[in-house]
Amino acid sequence: MANHAIGAVLGLLLFGASAQAGVEHARDPETGLESWSWRVGGASFSFNQRLPDQSRAYFQGRGFRPGEAEAVALACVFQAVVRNDADAPIELDLSGWRVMPARGSPRPLRLEADWQQEWQRLEVAQPARVAFRWSLFPTRQRFQPGDWNMGMVTFNLEPGASFDLEVDWRQANTARHLRFAGMRCAPDRQL
Repeated sequence: MANHAIGAVLGLLLFGASAQAGVEHARDPETGLESWSWRVGGASFSFNQRLPDQSRAYFQGRGFRPGEAEAVALACVFQAVVRNDADAPIELDLSGWRVMPARGSPRPLRLEADWQQEWQRLEVAQPARVAFRWSLFPTRQRFQPGDWNMGMVTFNLEPGASFDLEVDWRQANTARHLRFAGMRCAPDRQL
């Protein structure tokens, strides 16, 4: 029982830490693409760089015109994966996450609703807009134990830009916070 209590206290300290305690960084030796991940107490977050060319091709393949796909490709796209292997639900609201650029002021992520306003203004075809909606990570989501999801997130920074990411969520009705320090947008180059 004492070991369980000590583990719970350590888990709470790690969950509440605003530093990047436990964040792992990796670089693929073949592609040079980087990823950042964190896992404690059954919750896990991972963010994987996507090259602008990957996003260009992906969105053009879903009906976006080259200029429209270019706007997304140059907005610092990452593939996000969130898992809940804990015993309690996790609730996310990406509208509360913050991008802390190496230069400039903190800013929110560019969310799916922000993009949809742009697509409406540019009269992007409805099938492309639906594909876009299903490609991005949902802005709000509740994960029951065992649930996971993945999708793209856009940080609205230039290729190669460095930043920290402030992530907030609720687990078992408790506010949690994590800072992913030293993240980088993928450079604008081909594999």
